[in-house]
Amino acid sequence: MTPRQRRMIRTATRVRDIDPSETQGELNIVPLLDIVVNLMLFMLATSTATMALAEMDISMPGACTSCSGRRSMDLSVTLADQGIIVASSAGQLAPGCSAVGGTPGTTVPRVGGRYDFDSLASCLERVHSRFPEESAMTLTADPAVPYEAVISAMDAIQPSFEETRISAGVR
Repeated sequence: MTPRQRRMIRTATRVRDIDPSETQGELNIVPLLDIVVNLMLFMLATSTATMALAEMDISMPGACTSCSGRRSMDLSVTLADQGIIVASSAGQLAPGCSAVGGTPGTTVPRVGGRYDFDSLASCLERVHSRFPEESAMTLTADPAVPYEAVISAMDAIQPSFEETRISAGVR
């Protein structure tokens, strides 16, 4: 090899200084993506298990109330700030669940800022024993009522009435 060829090979294979703009490097996001994918899989797996355990059989109120040939009483339970209101379109309720203040229904007042779901359950048992043909109850809640209170009301309704309907609350 000639000296000129050696010099060309040395300059071609010599380690050069890196430009300062190339020393910044790139952000390695592979570990971050691993963590995110693992978290997503974990959340998907636990949410399906949670939904399977917390499933409740409910239905929305239907448009036709007298389709079965007999007139329904349209029983309803409303959770409000003042208390729980149990009412019907016929205005008749069982003894112990009589109208309060001339309204067609009864109000189970809040005691110490808490709803009395035991009184609600006993009232609904009396209503169901007086009107055994009624199997549906509509539950309505004020938007300010906590979610736990709605679930507790559903638990109080369920033993007496097989069909619990949920209706949107209005202010």
